[in-house]
Amino acid sequence: MNVPRDNAVFGIMQSLRRIFRAIRDYSHEVSKNYGITGPQLWAIKTISLYGRLSLGDLGKRMYSHPSTITGLIDVLEQNGYLARVIDREDRRVVKVQLTPKGQRLVKKAPNPVQGKMIYGLTKLKESELNLIFNSLHQLVEIMEVQNIKVTFFFDQE
Repeated sequence: MNVPRDNAVFGIMQSLRRIFRAIRDYSHEVSKNYGITGPQLWAIKTISLYGRLSLGDLGKRMYSHPSTITGLIDVLEQNGYLARVIDREDRRVVKVQLTPKGQRLVKKAPNPVQGKMIYGLTKLKESELNLIFNSLHQLVEIMEVQNIKVTFFFDQE
């Protein structure tokens, strides 16, 4: 679809605002109602969905670097939502699993908004996915923010 330049810029800005607003609102709701951050809930929901996971596997499922996952897991373990366990087959591997407290939270908490985004992206045709990837990459370069270290959306609120 081709639209006039001003309409395209306006539409892009509105779309980005909607995405950021949805993630921010979700994060605030989760924090207010459940006392954890959106990314922490996303990790708990991911572990619930896939079962016991290594930190590397959890990072892959959440499309995040393992070093980012480690801090998230530390907090969730300290708060009693999950536990680290030694893998039975390979004792060098540490995995995480939900505790009963974490399982109770999964049952009552909403699904992560980031998960909806990832699920939707994985369902796109490769050409559509590459178009979005290249466009966002170009936007990052336009804003000169390619060197900013990132974690999760609204993780520290």
